Amino acid sequence: MSRYREAIIASTATIAAHGRRSYWIALWQIVRNELEPYPGRLDKTVQYTVATVIAAIVVLTFRLPSAVLGVYYPLLLMEDTPAASFRVAKKCGLFLFFAAIWVLCGAVFFLGSPMMHFLWVVCTLFLACWLIEAGEDHAAATSFGIYVATGISVLDAPISPDVRFENILYILLSLVMGIAIFLAVQYVMAGDEKQNGLERGIGTRLLILRNCLELISEGRTPGRLPRRQLRKYFMIGTGRIRKTLLGLDYTRRVRDEQSSAVGLIGNMIEFTYSLVETPGQPVPNQQARLRGVVNAIDQVRADYAARRAPEPIPLPAPQPGELRRSPVYRLEYSIAILTQVYSSYLIADRVPEEHPKPKGLIRPGSVTNPATLRFAMRASLAAIFCYLFYWAVDWPGLSVALTTCIVTGLSSAGASRQKQMLRFFGGAIGGVFAFVAQIFILPRVQSVGGFSLTLAGAIFCSAWVFLASPRIAYAGRQMALAYEAVHLTDPYYNVGLTQVRDRVFGVFLGLVAMWLIFDRLWSRPAAPTMTQLFDETLDCIAELPERGSVEAVPALTRLRETIDGNFDKIRDLADAVLLEFRRDRAHDLISRYRVRSWMPLIRSIFMLRLAIMRRCWVDEAGVDDPRVAEAIATSTSVLQEIRGMATVDISKRPDPPLAARVVPIPKTTANEPAVVRIAASLATVSAYLREDVLLDLRGT
Repeated sequence: MSRYREAIIASTATIAAHGRRSYWIALWQIVRNELEPYPGRLDKTVQYTVATVIAAIVVLTFRLPSAVLGVYYPLLLMEDTPAASFRVAKKCGLFLFFAAIWVLCGAVFFLGSPMMHFLWVVCTLFLACWLIEAGEDHAAATSFGIYVATGISVLDAPISPDVRFENILYILLSLVMGIAIFLAVQYVMAGDEKQNGLERGIGTRLLILRNCLELISEGRTPGRLPRRQLRKYFMIGTGRIRKTLLGLDYTRRVRDEQSSAVGLIGNMIEFTYSLVETPGQPVPNQQARLRGVVNAIDQVRADYAARRAPEPIPLPAPQPGELRRSPVYRLEYSIAILTQVYSSYLIADRVPEEHPKPKGLIRPGSVTNPATLRFAMRASLAAIFCYLFYWAVDWPGLSVALTTCIVTGLSSAGASRQKQMLRFFGGAIGGVFAFVAQIFILPRVQSVGGFSLTLAGAIFCSAWVFLASPRIAYAGRQMALAYEAVHLTDPYYNVGLTQVRDRVFGVFLGLVAMWLIFDRLWSRPAAPTMTQLFDETLDCIAELPERGSVEAVPALTRLRETIDGNFDKIRDLADAVLLEFRRDRAHDLISRYRVRSWMPLIRSIFMLRLAIMRRCWVDEAGVDDPRVAEAIATSTSVLQEIRGMATVDISKRPDPPLAARVVPIPKTTANEPAVVRIAASLATVSAYLREDVLLDLRGT
């Protein structure tokens, strides 16, 4: 029995023995690591806090209605650089003006008839939810929903038509002012743009890898600080750094290379974490081999700082099955693949430095996409339920529930316990902050300075959580929304608790509606969603063309971004599996182990195929070698074979799910063209993946 099978059995037994206790332990470990600081986190948190406080002072000074929108909205604009935030803000402006025209038309044409007004509200909420899923930019699309949700409550208020018209325009003004203030603060407080979040993230991870591996290569055990840093970045993953990469104005070639580097460095973090936490039996010449990895990392860091492509390192020699599964060997081939996927020095002079075309407002195919329509129906039904509920009980103070449904509508939410907890815990913490401030702090405040300090403390905590990885960042939005909805909806200070109660209950009404309707309708648990997305990702990689052309770069870039995004979603869903208790939990944990175990090799196959494809675009020497086409066909065959293997239950299938066979690996020499050597690496990694899958199926 391998140590991998023992680990699965031990983890399953632990969860069965401790039940809910292991659930809370897993949750605490995730939260503790997510809340630790990382380079750049404090700067961005301070930027958002300062922008929020200034926006609050401005909108309260001028007594703008619905001030909460202008104060909350900068949280959706937060990007790594001011230029990226400005690009998002331009799209937000278009959606906001469209929303203003939509609400004004609703007031003019449909407000006189209750039935027509209700139908207009239903269509408006459906359109807002559809745009959230169909829009190319989530923040820009959400701006429409936030505006119309507040506009509905304005139209329903018992005020004169003139006041309604003014309030609708004031809402637009507060949003525009909030956006402008955040952009100004970010431009003023932005640090050195040459050292952006992507470069900081890659450099920090490489440094942590180097320090930990150097200690192990010297026969020492990493101390508490290196282990803590390694654990933190292992838990955080690469989701936020990938989001930063998408917001930078890089050419397609540079973006492909940086995306490949981020994925491989993320793999190396996982391998090093496994080597530190569960070292197992050392492999032959482990210390010397790790010193070689440390030297390679040093060279990559130097090349990366100098902005030059690293010298390609050949893939390590084949090893027996158990040794190939060791973290040491996987570190060796990861750093080798990292140097091979860079191709700037080969094609920079022959491929035009083309920047990707700006994306439109709506994703192509969204109008007829059934998944988009289902999402819009789920989210809009939750919002319509809230609308009917607070009018049925004659409690218009709960109207903030509409905004809550719009803000919390995420296509990745699903029915996982993780997202449900983030919604309710984030809203609860923000509500507690609001009540504590209203009861104990604000009655003793005599100036705007005290109010600003109280607001800054709550927003700093919310922004700090929001700047964690996508695993818990969702809770930060709920904290900020709950606190700001209580204290900043009206342009004056509330001395009583009635409005505080109404708004907190309104937030929780929206959260309950999202849980009962959005999370339950057409949704699936995390484990089946994870395995389905895993198989879809295999199909996408297999669809990558053998050669392609420079003209096909935009379509291939979109496919590559889809695959990269799927890798991050699979990781998040794998974390959510730990927090879900179902009848098939033991089988879900086995599927989770298989997916996480196979993902690094699958990511390596994806990156090697990209490297080959880029060289084929320029007809590099060796691309017509039959070994290149054979390696690509081998990788496609292996990906198709392992599709569906993550969910195979060996106890219920007596026949072997994957027949044993030898995958051919082409032989190369150091004098072969680079593309031929990369093809050999692709065939080798494909063979490793197939054998690992076979060993896992036999062992579990």
